Amino acid sequence: MTPIRVPRPVETVFALLLLVLVPRTASAQLISPGKLSSEHAEFEGITNCTSCHALRTRGIAPDRCLACHEPLAERISAGSGLHSGAEYEACASCHREHLGREYALVRWEPAEFDHASVGFELEEAHETLDCRDCHTSTRVRDVKVRTSLVPYAALDRTYLGLGTACVDCHEIDDPHEGAFSPRPCSDCHDQVDWKAASASFDHDETRYPLTGRHRSVSCNDCHRGDSFRGLRFASCTNCHTDPHDGGMQAACSSCHATTGWDDVSREAVESGFDHDRVFALEAAHASADCSSCHDPGPQLAGTIEITYRPETVGHAWPAPGTEAGCLSCHVDLHRGELERGGAAGPCADCHTQTAWYPSTFDVARHEDETSFPLVGAHAATPCIACHDAPLGEGQFTVRADGCADCHGADQPHGDQFQGRACDSCHGADSFRISDFDHSATAFALEGAHESVACSSCHHEEPRPGGRTLVRYRPLAAAGCSDCHGDDS
Repeated sequence: MTPIRVPRPVETVFALLLLVLVPRTASAQLISPGKLSSEHAEFEGITNCTSCHALRTRGIAPDRCLACHEPLAERISAGSGLHSGAEYEACASCHREHLGREYALVRWEPAEFDHASVGFELEEAHETLDCRDCHTSTRVRDVKVRTSLVPYAALDRTYLGLGTACVDCHEIDDPHEGAFSPRPCSDCHDQVDWKAASASFDHDETRYPLTGRHRSVSCNDCHRGDSFRGLRFASCTNCHTDPHDGGMQAACSSCHATTGWDDVSREAVESGFDHDRVFALEAAHASADCSSCHDPGPQLAGTIEITYRPETVGHAWPAPGTEAGCLSCHVDLHRGELERGGAAGPCADCHTQTAWYPSTFDVARHEDETSFPLVGAHAATPCIACHDAPLGEGQFTVRADGCADCHGADQPHGDQFQGRACDSCHGADSFRISDFDHSATAFALEGAHESVACSSCHHEEPRPGGRTLVRYRPLAAAGCSDCHGDDS
């Protein structure tokens, strides 16, 4: 049988009838090259083709895509972001459609992506992050991106809308709570370590330039609790404990430097610290080294025993107490003897700051202030000759009611003149008798006897213990033979 050929107009009509008779979905499949992706599934169907495609035009024009993707259109118009590049002008060159519901419209390799091309170069710690560590729904800042994608639950899939300022991602990590706004974080921080201030931060540009050891101190040692503003620094004691407990009454910097708290020079003290406010330095004290008093180490055993103020003990350069006067530092070698003897008073009554020895208690004061004026040979006698007891054992409380109290051990008379005062024969200038009146005795000296030496008649007699007694009485002088024997 010869086939019946249907004229072309009839063929066209047949095709149209077929489209009408065939179900709508099937008709779409006759025209569409395949199902749309899940993101565009709502546009499935032959009546929606012109939503993306222009009639009698192959492919899809970029302006049709951007008509829906308004946030992206704005970024391209502003010349920012990846899509503003000329090589990305044709959307379909990267995003293919009609390949099925499971097909991913965004297909790319993150490792090969140049992040600097979108205006944010990944450096240091950022280089090790996964894309989705930053590109999360909570960090999408752009309002239009959020508005356009929220209805499609697509915020977790987009890479758009993130800010480029540090706080856009690290707002919850910001310990300053906006205290440094509008300064960018990069003024102090880098991408190596968020917590540490970067080398680009210069503390000298603040109101407190760092000098000396302050330059090596950790930021947290001063800025505790992430407090970087409102920190008090007008005085050293705002940060440092005052070991002097306010006793110095002067600025710390008048003696101390930031090169070291213990680095105190004499020049600094002399030029900047008024020691007279605490204790006036005079004479020998003025030339003494600071450590002589302010260092527990170099005390002189037996003479210097410094009593430090309790609140400063254990601190560098403790402060001596001055409540007890000289005895705050100097040992009382008299052991309270002068106080017991009623001749007390401050040490300055007898000693000066020029030199501890000799004492200012002289012959004149001995006459005015004691019951024993120093006259004759006594005025030239060393103090220790009379005050020879050990210090603190009655050395200065000498009892001297008579000559024998001091000279008893030295006098050669024994008990020959008991009951008779020494000064009836002796004077204070010399122990020797120069003008004894022998006529007052029972044997007046006459003639040749007047020129005879006393020792010719008054002989020495040995006594136990190596002592010597000069015999003055009784002497047998009844006749000449008592002294001259048979030579008379």
